[in-house]
Amino acid sequence: GSGDVVEMSVFSMNMPFAGLVAHGTKTLETRNGTMFLPLEGQEVLLHVGRRTYPDGGMHRDILARSGLGEAEIDRLTTLPEGLSRGEIVAVVRVGKTVLVEDEADRSAPDVEAGAVATGAAMGRYLTTITDARFLPRGVPLRGQPGVFRATVPRSALEG
Repeated sequence: GSGDVVEMSVFSMNMPFAGLVAHGTKTLETRNGTMFLPLEGQEVLLHVGRRTYPDGGMHRDILARSGLGEAEIDRLTTLPEGLSRGEIVAVVRVGKTVLVEDEADRSAPDVEAGAVATGAAMGRYLTTITDARFLPRGVPLRGQPGVFRATVPRSALEG
């Protein structure tokens, strides 16, 4: 019956950043809009887009700066066995969104480490992301811009 499915909010991200969020390494998601504001405190699904976001390898430099080795960076920027692009792969909790207008403030080392991006490359709205966990199996879905709703099997959420 209807108890077998659950409807939740979803947002889409491309690799490598989707992997970094799902692994719990990227704890700040930055955008130039306020799409996460209404979701504060909620568990939300993370969908992985089919494209790779081109940042010229800057994410690897920032991760290395915090002491991570190449093999660990490779692990954090890929999806575990059985999960792939074009699927909902994780659940995360959306926290507070704050507006940080000044690039110098966004460029603070702890902010860059949390966002795994340079202050210059970040959006002005910084949203805390916590409690990331991978789903036991991916749920294939076509991504959409912003935050959208999707119905997923309850069994896919229970690891």
